[in-house]
Amino acid sequence: MSDEIALLHSSSAALASSADAMHLIEQKERIQQALANEDPSLVLDTSKAFLESIFKTVLRDRDKDADLSADFTPLFRAVRQELPLSENEDVAGYIQKIAGSIVHNVGEMRNRYGAASHGDDGYHECPVQVNEVELVVQVVVGLAAFVFRRHKESNDPELASRIHYNDYPEFNDFLDTQYGGFELELSDKHHLSIPVSELLFRTDVSAYREMLLQYRSSEEEDRAQDEGVMNFRCVEPVVPSEGNTGT
Repeated sequence: MSDEIALLHSSSAALASSADAMHLIEQKERIQQALANEDPSLVLDTSKAFLESIFKTVLRDRDKDADLSADFTPLFRAVRQELPLSENEDVAGYIQKIAGSIVHNVGEMRNRYGAASHGDDGYHECPVQVNEVELVVQVVVGLAAFVFRRHKESNDPELASRIHYNDYPEFNDFLDTQYGGFELELSDKHHLSIPVSELLFRTDVSAYREMLLQYRSSEEEDRAQDEGVMNFRCVEPVVPSEGNTGT
C-alpha cells in the first residue's frame, strides 16, 4: 500500500494548529491504521467518520444550536449554509457541486461496502481494492482539509459560537509580551509556567474574546493609517506649467 502518512498529508497540515482537537486527530489516525492494515472496508468507515467530524466541528464553532445529530448529507448542507466556500459566488457554486458529489458518493460507498454498515455472510469478500480505497481517502482528506482551512480563515471571533486558543498566535504573543504569566516552583527539578494568554483563555474566555476583538480592531486601524500614509506618498505633486504660474 502507498505511504498512508503521505495520503493524509493535507489533513495533517490543516490540523497542525489544532493540536487540542483530539477527536479529529484520533479519527485521522484511525484512517491511517486502516490503510496500514490494508482493510478497505474499515478505511471507508473511518474516512466517512473523519469527514463527518470535520463538518460537526465547523458547525459547532459557528452555531451553538446546530443540529449535530443530522445525517451525513444534511450535515454538509448545513456547513454550506454557514461557511462560504469561496469569495467568488460563481467559483463557490462549482466547489459546492464537487464537494456535494464527494459527500454523496462516499456516503453511498461506505453504506454499501463499509465494515460497520451491515453484516455479510461468513465468506463475503469486499470487492473494493486497495488502490481504489486510496483514491477515496485522497478525495476525502482533500475536502476535509479544504473545509477546515476555509473555516479557520473565515471564522469571525465576534460571531463565533466557540473560539480556540491556538487560532490566534499573534494576539497570544502580544498578551504574553505585555503581561507576566503564572510561575510556580514545585521543586528543585519541577517548574510550572503558564503564559498569561493561555491562563486568561482557560479561566475567562469571555474576557479573552473581548481583548482579542479590541486587539484586532486596533490592528485594523493601524493598517488603515499605514495604507493612508503610503497612498499619500505615492501621489505625485502637481507641477504648474509655465503658462499657469498662478501669479
